[in-house]
Order: sequence, then C-alpha cells, then structure tokens
Amino acid sequence: MTESKDPHQPVRLHQVEAEIEAMEAQLEGIDDLSLESPSAASVPPTTASNDQSLKALIVSSLLSLLVVLALLAAVRWTLPAILEGCRYAWTRGQLRAQYESAGEQLQQVSLESLGKVSQWIGQRVQPSVVHISLQAADGQGIIGQGGWNGWDTLRLDQGSGVIVDPSGYLLTNLHVIEDGEQIEVRLSDGRRRMAKVIGTDPITDLAVLQIEADNLMPIQWGNSDQMQVGMPVWAAGSPFGLAGSITFGILSGKHRMDLSSTKLRGAVKSSAEYSDLMQSDVAVNPGNSGGPLVNAQGELVGINTAIIGESFRGVSFAIPSNVARRVFDKILATGKMERGILGVLLEPIESQDEASTGIRVRGFLEGYPSPAKQAGIAIGDRIISINGQPVQDIASLRRLVGEAMIGDQLKVAIERDGKPMELEVSVAASPPVN
Repeated sequence: MTESKDPHQPVRLHQVEAEIEAMEAQLEGIDDLSLESPSAASVPPTTASNDQSLKALIVSSLLSLLVVLALLAAVRWTLPAILEGCRYAWTRGQLRAQYESAGEQLQQVSLESLGKVSQWIGQRVQPSVVHISLQAADGQGIIGQGGWNGWDTLRLDQGSGVIVDPSGYLLTNLHVIEDGEQIEVRLSDGRRRMAKVIGTDPITDLAVLQIEADNLMPIQWGNSDQMQVGMPVWAAGSPFGLAGSITFGILSGKHRMDLSSTKLRGAVKSSAEYSDLMQSDVAVNPGNSGGPLVNAQGELVGINTAIIGESFRGVSFAIPSNVARRVFDKILATGKMERGILGVLLEPIESQDEASTGIRVRGFLEGYPSPAKQAGIAIGDRIISINGQPVQDIASLRRLVGEAMIGDQLKVAIERDGKPMELEVSVAASPPVN
C-alpha cells in the first residue's frame, strides 16, 4: 500500500511536540506543588517568627524610653547646678573685669572727677566686701544692743566684713559675730558660705574668719599712718542689711583714744587703752560694722567699728588698717593675739615747767610681773623714747610696745631727776583679757 505524502505533515509534528513539552512542563509544576505543599501548610513557624520580632520591638522601645527618662532625670538634677555655675562664672568675670579696670583707673585718678572716682571705688572695693548673717543655736536671728569699750555698737543679726586674703580669710568686728552659733557669709557674686572663726582680739574688737571659696578678690592693704586729716575716704558694707552700699566723706581725726575733755566723755571707758581709732564723717550705721574704710586708691585704711549714738550723727570711727593688719598677721600665725607690755602704769605730763614730750611712770602692775621694774625703771621716771622713737603720749608708747614681739629687748630712754638714762627692757605678754 502506497503511503500518501502530505506537504503539511512536518508542521503538525512540530506543533504536537510543542504541545507535548508544554504538558510535561505543567506536570512538573504540579509535582513541585505537591512536594512543597507540606511546608506551605505549616503556618505556625512564620507566626512564631512574627511574634519574636514583635517582642524584640517592644523590648527595644521600652529600653529607649528608659534611656530617655534617665537622661531627662539627669538633666533635671544637673541643669540647675550648671546654670548656677554659669551665672556665678559670668558674675565673677564681670566683677573681676571691673575690679582690674578700676585698679588701673585709680592709679591715674584726679579728684576733679569725684563722681567717677566714687564709681571706680565701688567697682574696686565691692567684690571684696561680704555680708555676714548670724544665727543662734535655736536658729533665730540675734538682735540686741551692746557696746565695745563704751562705744555704741548696735548689734543686729547681720554685719559686714572684708576679704583680705585669696585663701578665704576675712576681717570683721568681734561684736558682729560674738553671739552667733552659725556665721553665714554672702559674697558679692551671690555665693553663700559658712565661716569659721580663726581668732579674735577683744581689745581691738577684731575677728578673723575663713571661708571655703575660690576666685576671691581680696582688698589691697593701705597704710593708715599715711592718711591725713581732710583726705577723702569711702565706707562700704551693709547698713541695715542693705548690702553693696557705699558712702563718702573725709577723715576728720586720728588717734581718738580719750574723750574725757569733750561732751562725749561718757562714751569711752577709762580702760580703753588700745582704742587708737580714726574718725570720719562717712555715714556709718548698724550693719556697716566690720566693713572697710578705703582711700582714693581703693585700699583698706580702716575697719568701720563704732558710732556715737544709736544711729549716724556725722561721727564714725574705724580701726586703722595698720592695727588691723598686725592683729590679722599674729592671729594667722598663732591663732591668738598677744601684745607686749612693759608692766607700768602711766600718766601724762601736765606741769608747764616740764618738757612737753614724754610720760611719767606712776606705778607698776599688781599681781603680774613687771619687766620695767625688773629692768630698773622707778616710779617718777619720765619715758622719753623707745628704740629711738620719741614717746609723745601714752598712745604712742602703747603702739611702740605693742608692735614688739614677746621677748624682744627694747632700749628705753628715760630721765630721772634731770639725768638721762637708757635701760633694756624685755617685752612680756599682756595679761589675758576676761
């Protein structure tokens, strides 16, 4: 049988082969689905993975929240201290700039511009002035009226002081702090510090305190002996608690020790032997006590300490800076103030037929060794000079002897029955003050 030949046969075979390959591909896809169906049907592993991711996200969020809260708490507690430190630093910087600038200006000062001078004085002095507040053991303030050597020193629960050393030492009056259990010092930049008492001197009414503080600007010491009556002076302090006050006046007198010849003779006790005070008309009121009296260069020339009466009447008194510095140096070195004495009782020479200089010995201390008596000085002798320095009056003798160290040998020139003599007297410590 003869086969019939079809011209389209190769085409149909090709199509059939293509269809067969397509069907085989479909069958392979079905097989793949059947093989993957068991794992696809296991949904729980995917859900567990999602749960773990959610838990991790929650834990991370909580940790982030805790970190944020911790940072906020840290800022809450540290930010005030940082801001306060910045404020103090800015204030101290401003004060120091004024302090240094005023010091330069005061070296070239002319009294023709008194207003500017007072402004510079304030800028130079105020960083060194402190306000002192007291509290008794029960936490209450102290208000009362007392006196020092007969002067009226109205005592409040506050006063003034002045920084004299960058280590935190300051000077004030003893009557300002003597009844306080706690002494708080407020600096000019607003800082508050508790002060401890280093030493006191009841005779001069001075006290040395110390505070723990840095960046202090101490006042510069001046020479009170160079101050002359009529020179301008300024007082700084806290009258009636008004911190940062400054007043102006002139020096009215020096070496005020005895008011027995004035209408105010009852203002000073007869035992006020070391009351070598400077008088001025600077306005000083309760609260000014312990503050500085300064000259035209902004230097410390006195410590304001007393007034006559309960309020300012145009007369105020200050302890000379040279006296205050001796007390400060001795207290700083030994913790107490010891003075030298000769152990004599003295009287001024009033007879017109005798020389105008010198003082007379009228007796010796009772119940206490007298170095002068042991050296041969007798009652009736006139003391002319000490170590070559003339003795004009009792005040000058006490200054000369008080400046000597305990045990020093002083050359005392005397006159006895018209004959000059010179004796060596060993300085002894003064009896303790009760």
